Amino acid sequence: MDPLAVIKALWHHKLVVLPVLILTAFAAVYVYSFAPRSYEARATYAIVNPKLPSASDLERDPQLLDLNSDNPYLRSSDSSLIAQVVATRLKDDSTGDALLRQSLSTDYSVERPPNSFLIDVSAVSENKETATATVRALGTRMEEDLRQIQVVNGAADRFLFTSLMVTSPDNATELFSSRLRSLIVVVVGGLVLTFGAVSAARALETARNKSRPDGRPQRENRKARRGTTEDSVKKEQPTVSLEGLEGLAVSPLPHNETINESPARNTERDEGKPRGVLDAKRYPGMKSPVGK
Repeated sequence: MDPLAVIKALWHHKLVVLPVLILTAFAAVYVYSFAPRSYEARATYAIVNPKLPSASDLERDPQLLDLNSDNPYLRSSDSSLIAQVVATRLKDDSTGDALLRQSLSTDYSVERPPNSFLIDVSAVSENKETATATVRALGTRMEEDLRQIQVVNGAADRFLFTSLMVTSPDNATELFSSRLRSLIVVVVGGLVLTFGAVSAARALETARNKSRPDGRPQRENRKARRGTTEDSVKKEQPTVSLEGLEGLAVSPLPHNETINESPARNTERDEGKPRGVLDAKRYPGMKSPVGK
Protein backbone atom coordinates (compact mmCIF):
# COMPACT_ATOMS: atom_id res chain seq x y z
CA MET A 1 0.00 0.00 0.00
CA ASP A 2 1.30 3.43 -0.94
CA PRO A 3 1.83 5.57 2.21
CA LEU A 4 1.05 8.73 0.26
CA ALA A 5 -2.26 7.27 -0.88
CA VAL A 6 -3.12 6.37 2.71
CA ILE A 7 -2.34 9.90 3.89
CA LYS A 8 -4.47 11.37 1.10
CA ALA A 9 -7.36 9.08 1.99
CA LEU A 10 -7.13 10.04 5.67
CA TRP A 11 -7.02 13.74 4.81
CA HIS A 12 -9.94 13.37 2.41
CA HIS A 13 -12.06 11.93 5.23
CA LYS A 14 -10.61 14.14 7.98
CA LEU A 15 -14.05 14.91 9.38
CA VAL A 16 -14.31 11.24 10.32
CA VAL A 17 -10.66 10.63 11.20
CA LEU A 18 -10.08 13.57 13.55
CA PRO A 19 -12.80 12.70 16.11
CA VAL A 20 -11.59 9.10 16.29
CA LEU A 21 -7.97 10.16 16.77
CA ILE A 22 -8.92 12.66 19.48
CA LEU A 23 -10.96 10.02 21.29
CA THR A 24 -8.06 7.56 21.05
CA ALA A 25 -5.64 10.13 22.46
CA PHE A 26 -7.91 10.85 25.45
CA ALA A 27 -8.34 7.11 26.08
CA ALA A 28 -4.58 6.54 25.94
CA VAL A 29 -3.90 9.34 28.43
CA TYR A 30 -6.59 8.02 30.77
CA VAL A 31 -5.31 4.45 30.62
CA TYR A 32 -1.72 5.46 31.25
CA SER A 33 -2.62 7.83 34.12
CA PHE A 34 -5.62 6.29 35.89
CA ALA A 35 -5.92 2.67 34.82
CA PRO A 36 -5.37 -0.07 37.46
CA ARG A 37 -1.70 -0.78 38.03
CA SER A 38 0.05 -4.05 38.79
CA TYR A 39 2.62 -4.63 41.53
CA GLU A 40 5.05 -7.49 41.88
CA ALA A 41 6.60 -8.88 45.07
CA ARG A 42 9.50 -11.33 45.00
CA ALA A 43 11.30 -13.52 47.49
CA THR A 44 14.14 -16.00 47.23
CA TYR A 45 14.53 -19.05 49.47
CA ALA A 46 17.52 -21.35 49.86
CA ILE A 47 17.27 -25.03 50.80
CA VAL A 48 19.87 -25.79 53.47
CA ASN A 49 21.31 -29.27 54.07
CA PRO A 50 20.90 -30.77 57.55
CA LYS A 51 23.93 -31.05 59.84
CA LEU A 52 24.49 -34.77 60.18
CA PRO A 53 26.16 -35.99 63.39
CA SER A 54 29.74 -37.03 63.03
CA ALA A 55 31.46 -39.95 64.74
CA SER A 56 32.77 -37.67 67.48
CA ASP A 57 29.25 -36.29 68.04
CA LEU A 58 27.93 -39.84 68.44
CA GLU A 59 30.65 -40.63 70.96
CA ARG A 60 29.85 -37.52 72.99
CA ASP A 61 26.09 -38.00 72.76
CA PRO A 62 25.12 -41.67 72.30
CA GLN A 63 21.43 -40.72 72.32
CA LEU A 64 21.86 -39.48 68.74
CA LEU A 65 21.92 -43.11 67.70
CA ASP A 66 18.31 -43.44 68.84
CA LEU A 67 17.08 -40.67 66.45
CA ASN A 68 15.35 -41.67 63.22
CA SER A 69 17.58 -40.62 60.32
CA ASP A 70 15.43 -42.14 57.56
CA ASN A 71 15.12 -39.10 55.32
CA PRO A 72 14.64 -40.36 51.75
CA TYR A 73 16.23 -37.26 50.24
CA LEU A 74 19.47 -37.83 52.11
CA ARG A 75 19.93 -41.02 50.14
CA SER A 76 19.57 -39.28 46.74
CA SER A 77 22.68 -38.85 44.64
CA ASP A 78 21.26 -35.53 43.36
CA SER A 79 21.46 -33.13 46.26
CA SER A 80 19.16 -30.63 44.48
CA LEU A 81 16.33 -33.17 44.14
CA ILE A 82 14.49 -31.81 47.16
CA ALA A 83 14.47 -28.29 45.67
CA GLN A 84 12.92 -29.65 42.49
CA VAL A 85 10.20 -31.46 44.46
CA VAL A 86 9.35 -28.37 46.52
CA ALA A 87 9.10 -26.16 43.41
CA THR A 88 6.86 -28.72 41.71
CA ARG A 89 4.49 -28.87 44.67
CA LEU A 90 4.21 -25.08 44.76
CA LYS A 91 3.18 -25.07 41.10
CA ASP A 92 0.34 -27.48 41.76
CA ASP A 93 -3.27 -26.34 41.36
CA SER A 94 -3.93 -26.99 45.03
CA THR A 95 -1.62 -24.08 45.87
CA GLY A 96 -3.72 -21.71 43.76
CA ASP A 97 -6.91 -22.96 45.44
CA ALA A 98 -5.40 -22.34 48.86
CA LEU A 99 -4.45 -18.78 47.88
CA LEU A 100 -7.93 -18.17 46.53
CA ARG A 101 -9.50 -19.24 49.81
CA GLN A 102 -7.32 -16.69 51.58
CA SER A 103 -8.41 -13.92 49.11
CA LEU A 104 -4.88 -13.63 47.80
CA SER A 105 -3.57 -13.33 44.26
CA THR A 106 -3.42 -16.44 42.11
CA ASP A 107 -1.04 -14.77 39.64
CA TYR A 108 2.23 -16.13 40.94
CA SER A 109 5.28 -17.96 39.63
CA VAL A 110 7.87 -20.34 41.06
CA GLU A 111 11.28 -20.65 39.44
CA ARG A 112 14.36 -22.63 40.33
CA PRO A 113 17.72 -22.08 38.66
CA PRO A 114 19.20 -25.31 37.28
CA ASN A 115 21.28 -27.39 39.70
CA SER A 116 20.81 -25.05 42.61
CA PHE A 117 19.14 -25.00 46.01
CA LEU A 118 17.47 -21.62 45.34
CA ILE A 119 13.75 -21.12 44.75
CA ASP A 120 12.41 -17.78 43.46
CA VAL A 121 8.79 -16.96 44.31
CA SER A 122 6.94 -13.96 42.87
CA ALA A 123 3.34 -12.73 42.88
CA VAL A 124 1.52 -10.00 40.94
CA SER A 125 -1.51 -8.06 42.16
CA GLU A 126 -3.21 -4.71 41.74
CA ASN A 127 -2.43 -3.97 45.38
CA LYS A 128 1.00 -3.82 46.98
CA GLU A 129 -0.13 -5.42 50.23
CA THR A 130 -1.84 -8.28 48.43
CA ALA A 131 1.24 -9.05 46.37
CA THR A 132 3.45 -9.07 49.48
CA ALA A 133 1.00 -11.23 51.46
CA THR A 134 0.80 -13.71 48.58
CA VAL A 135 4.56 -14.20 48.50
CA ARG A 136 4.67 -14.69 52.27
CA ALA A 137 1.86 -17.24 52.05
CA LEU A 138 3.78 -19.12 49.36
CA GLY A 139 6.87 -19.11 51.57
CA THR A 140 4.89 -20.58 54.47
CA ARG A 141 3.42 -23.26 52.23
CA MET A 142 6.87 -24.11 50.89
CA GLU A 143 8.19 -24.68 54.43
CA GLU A 144 5.22 -26.93 55.20
CA ASP A 145 5.73 -28.94 52.01
CA LEU A 146 9.45 -29.17 52.65
CA ARG A 147 8.88 -30.75 56.04
CA GLN A 148 6.00 -32.93 54.89
CA ILE A 149 7.94 -34.65 52.10
CA GLN A 150 10.83 -35.51 54.48
CA VAL A 151 8.96 -36.94 57.43
CA VAL A 152 7.16 -39.65 55.44
CA ASN A 153 9.33 -42.20 57.26
CA GLY A 154 9.33 -40.38 60.59
CA ALA A 155 12.75 -38.76 60.27
CA ALA A 156 13.88 -36.57 63.18
CA ASP A 157 14.21 -32.82 62.76
CA ARG A 158 18.01 -33.07 62.99
CA PHE A 159 18.04 -34.93 59.66
CA LEU A 160 15.69 -32.61 57.73
CA PHE A 161 16.44 -29.99 55.11
CA THR A 162 15.35 -26.48 56.10
CA SER A 163 14.58 -23.28 54.20
CA LEU A 164 16.33 -19.95 54.55
CA MET A 165 14.90 -16.67 53.25
CA VAL A 166 17.52 -14.92 51.14
CA THR A 167 15.46 -11.88 50.03
CA SER A 168 12.23 -10.83 51.71
CA PRO A 169 9.12 -9.50 49.89
CA ASP A 170 8.92 -6.28 51.88
CA ASN A 171 8.69 -3.89 48.94
CA ALA A 172 6.44 -4.58 45.96
CA THR A 173 7.42 -2.75 42.78
CA GLU A 174 5.13 -1.49 40.04
CA LEU A 175 5.14 -3.28 36.70
CA PHE A 176 5.20 -0.58 34.03
CA SER A 177 4.79 -3.29 31.42
CA SER A 178 1.17 -3.71 32.50
CA ARG A 179 0.35 -0.07 31.76
CA LEU A 180 2.34 -0.27 28.55
CA ARG A 181 0.32 -3.29 27.42
CA SER A 182 -2.94 -1.46 28.16
CA LEU A 183 -1.67 1.59 26.28
CA ILE A 184 -0.73 -0.51 23.25
CA VAL A 185 -4.16 -2.12 23.24
CA VAL A 186 -5.87 1.29 23.26
CA VAL A 187 -3.66 2.68 20.48
CA VAL A 188 -4.11 -0.38 18.27
CA GLY A 189 -7.85 -0.29 18.86
CA GLY A 190 -7.93 3.39 17.90
CA LEU A 191 -6.03 2.74 14.67
CA VAL A 192 -8.33 -0.12 13.75
CA LEU A 193 -11.35 2.06 14.46
CA THR A 194 -9.84 4.88 12.36
CA PHE A 195 -9.28 2.73 9.29
CA GLY A 196 -12.69 1.15 9.76
CA ALA A 197 -14.31 4.59 9.82
CA VAL A 198 -12.40 5.61 6.67
CA SER A 199 -13.48 2.43 4.88
CA ALA A 200 -17.10 3.05 5.82
CA ALA A 201 -16.88 6.67 4.66
CA ARG A 202 -15.36 5.62 1.32
CA ALA A 203 -18.05 2.97 0.83
CA LEU A 204 -20.76 5.54 1.54
CA GLU A 205 -19.16 8.01 -0.88
CA THR A 206 -18.96 5.35 -3.60
CA ALA A 207 -22.60 4.46 -3.11
CA ARG A 208 -23.60 8.12 -3.42
CA ASN A 209 -21.57 8.53 -6.61
CA LYS A 210 -23.20 5.47 -8.16
CA SER A 211 -26.64 6.83 -7.38
CA ARG A 212 -25.96 9.98 -9.47
CA PRO A 213 -27.23 10.01 -13.09
CA ASP A 214 -23.82 10.83 -14.62
CA GLY A 215 -22.02 8.46 -12.26
CA ARG A 216 -19.28 11.01 -11.57
CA PRO A 217 -18.10 12.06 -8.12
CA GLN A 218 -19.35 15.28 -6.64
CA ARG A 219 -16.05 17.10 -7.13
CA GLU A 220 -15.94 16.21 -10.82
CA ASN A 221 -19.51 17.48 -11.22
CA ARG A 222 -18.50 20.78 -9.66
CA LYS A 223 -15.53 21.07 -12.01
CA ALA A 224 -17.74 20.20 -14.98
CA ARG A 225 -20.29 22.86 -14.04
CA ARG A 226 -17.50 25.36 -13.53
CA GLY A 227 -16.07 24.54 -16.96
CA THR A 228 -19.50 24.91 -18.59
CA THR A 229 -19.95 28.33 -17.02
CA GLU A 230 -16.54 29.48 -18.26
CA ASP A 231 -17.34 28.26 -21.80
CA SER A 232 -20.62 30.15 -21.86
CA VAL A 233 -18.87 33.32 -20.70
CA LYS A 234 -16.27 32.91 -23.45
CA LYS A 235 -19.00 32.46 -26.09
CA GLU A 236 -20.75 35.65 -25.01
CA GLN A 237 -17.57 37.73 -25.38
CA PRO A 238 -17.23 39.35 -28.88
CA THR A 239 -14.32 38.24 -31.03
CA VAL A 240 -12.44 40.28 -33.59
CA SER A 241 -10.95 38.49 -36.60
CA LEU A 242 -7.79 39.36 -38.49
CA GLU A 243 -9.77 40.23 -41.62
CA GLY A 244 -11.80 42.78 -39.67
CA LEU A 245 -8.62 44.39 -38.46
CA GLU A 246 -7.29 44.56 -42.04
CA GLY A 247 -10.57 46.13 -43.18
CA LEU A 248 -10.25 48.77 -40.53
CA ALA A 249 -6.65 49.33 -41.55
CA VAL A 250 -7.38 49.87 -45.24
CA SER A 251 -10.50 52.02 -44.85
CA PRO A 252 -10.07 55.43 -46.63
CA LEU A 253 -9.13 58.29 -44.48
CA PRO A 254 -10.44 61.81 -44.99
CA HIS A 255 -8.11 63.96 -47.04
CA ASN A 256 -7.66 66.45 -44.28
CA GLU A 257 -6.75 63.75 -41.58
CA THR A 258 -3.19 62.69 -41.03
CA ILE A 259 -1.26 60.19 -39.01
CA ASN A 260 1.00 62.08 -36.68
CA GLU A 261 1.69 64.61 -39.49
CA SER A 262 0.35 67.98 -40.45
CA PRO A 263 -2.29 68.43 -43.29
CA ALA A 264 0.21 70.35 -45.37
CA ARG A 265 2.63 67.45 -45.60
CA ASN A 266 -0.19 65.00 -46.38
CA THR A 267 -1.37 67.22 -49.23
CA GLU A 268 2.09 67.39 -50.67
CA ARG A 269 2.75 63.67 -50.51
CA ASP A 270 -0.70 62.54 -51.67
CA GLU A 271 -1.02 65.07 -54.47
CA GLY A 272 -1.73 63.45 -57.76
CA LYS A 273 -2.96 60.09 -56.23
CA PRO A 274 -6.55 58.87 -56.35
CA ARG A 275 -8.65 59.31 -53.23
CA GLY A 276 -8.27 56.32 -50.89
CA VAL A 277 -4.86 55.28 -52.27
CA LEU A 278 -2.28 55.04 -49.52
CA ASP A 279 1.41 55.43 -49.90
CA ALA A 280 3.06 52.04 -49.21
CA LYS A 281 6.20 53.71 -47.85
CA ARG A 282 4.25 55.80 -45.37
CA TYR A 283 1.90 52.98 -44.26
CA PRO A 284 3.80 49.70 -44.45
CA GLY A 285 1.68 46.59 -43.98
CA MET A 286 -1.57 48.28 -45.06
CA LYS A 287 -3.21 47.36 -48.33
CA SER A 288 -4.89 49.84 -50.56
CA PRO A 289 -8.53 49.13 -51.45
CA VAL A 290 -7.88 50.09 -55.02
CA GLY A 291 -7.33 47.19 -57.30
CA LYS A 292 -9.31 44.64 -55.23
